[in-house]
Amino acid sequence: MKTTKRSLLASGLAVLVCIAMLAGTTFAWFTDSVVNKGNRIQSGSLSIDAYAYDLDKDGTGGFTIEGVNGGKPFTFEEEGQDLKKDPNPMLNETLWEPGKSSAKLLKVQNNGTLAAKIKLEFVLTDGGLQDALWFDFIQVKDGQVTGQFTKRPMSELATIAQNLELPVLAGQNVQFILVYGMNEEAGNEYQDKSFSADIAILATQYTEEEDGFGSDQYDKDATYATPVSTGEQFVGMADQGGEIKLTDNVNIENASEVVFSKDTTIDMNGYTLDINGSIKSAVGTTLTVKGNGVLNGALYADRKFSNGSNLVIEAGDDFTVNSPGDYAVYGGLGSSVTIHGGTYINSKKGNSVIQMLGNSLEIKDATINVAVDTVLNGAGISSNASENYLENVTVNGKYSIAVDFVNEYGKAVIQGGNFITDKKVDDGGFKPNPTIRYKGSLDISGADITRIGHGILYSRSNPVPTEAENLTCTGCTFHVVEGSVGYNDIDYRK
Repeated sequence: MKTTKRSLLASGLAVLVCIAMLAGTTFAWFTDSVVNKGNRIQSGSLSIDAYAYDLDKDGTGGFTIEGVNGGKPFTFEEEGQDLKKDPNPMLNETLWEPGKSSAKLLKVQNNGTLAAKIKLEFVLTDGGLQDALWFDFIQVKDGQVTGQFTKRPMSELATIAQNLELPVLAGQNVQFILVYGMNEEAGNEYQDKSFSADIAILATQYTEEEDGFGSDQYDKDATYATPVSTGEQFVGMADQGGEIKLTDNVNIENASEVVFSKDTTIDMNGYTLDINGSIKSAVGTTLTVKGNGVLNGALYADRKFSNGSNLVIEAGDDFTVNSPGDYAVYGGLGSSVTIHGGTYINSKKGNSVIQMLGNSLEIKDATINVAVDTVLNGAGISSNASENYLENVTVNGKYSIAVDFVNEYGKAVIQGGNFITDKKVDDGGFKPNPTIRYKGSLDISGADITRIGHGILYSRSNPVPTEAENLTCTGCTFHVVEGSVGYNDIDYRK
């Protein structure tokens, strides 16, 4: 019996030793993996350049067109006018007489990576000479004229050009000759008369690339931007909508507001648009403003009753809205406003720079400046929207509230950015404004807050709060301005 016990004890000790040894043992398994790095999606570009070449009447071995250059061969000058860089008129003919004719070679180069289609657009101004003039377009391929030359009345120039559309693949160009002249039978009534035209070369995407699942038809309905260079043209687009591209500074003198009744995109294209009032999106439509430039006026997402519209701003690196009126940006009831980039300024005392009464407000990478010193009801951003999102936004409030969320049931999210209210009135008994005030809920992170009053103030009216409620504040930095006495980074309306 003792022997058995000793054997069992020895066996138990052996098992424990084996377990201890196994605990220090390294096991091996077969393994495998697949790593695929550097994945990306790169968008294509649509970019055209256009050149105009003067007729060289003494050229030899070139083009021959009936009625031009006396029927003799001609070529075109080697150096062309870069129409993108040179704003001078492509045509500048003087001392014309019956029977005179000339031509221009136009070349459109696709320097982008996407296939394009182009067309010409003409805006004609007749000073009494139009009915004495003729024209034609003749395409050039491989250095040879194609098609039949036909004298066409100059009055048809805009209409015929509107129906011409030519594809230009990436890296390639298209060339055509604009031929024009004065009728041989033109009488004395055409003496000392004139004719002029604005010419635009428009480009949009073409159905060349495969866009997905074997289809190349995604771009078949791509539309052209309409060039606009005057206030009259701009106002005239209000009922048409579509895409508008400024080709000059535009001053709207005869209207205090322009309401676009259809979806519209305005490409500022680096120019200035002046209006003593506002540009509005009509109820149920979307107005998109994009690119660089200056709008001296205001942008409105309009409304009727509780039905609103949409305003989208896709600003370039140098875009400014400078409003001398009530607001720089306004969203009516039922509207949505999306702002990406740009600088926004309002110079009217007591008003907010951005005023939102609608459903949703999103602002990213923008700067809002309160241009006047005021302690009235102004704010950099004042929003009654139920949904608010601010990302990397800078608001210089001066004496005013930088951001005021006034919807007691609204939600607001702020990520990053700089919010500044750093001035107060030293006399008159006025309390300094808080930098950020909210009534609903606020989730704020990573923001820099400069304050002379409260940094963040919870200000629900009913019931009167006893603490700062519905607030998540993480990673925020508060900078206290000298002279701030008795105010806290975070507080509630007592």
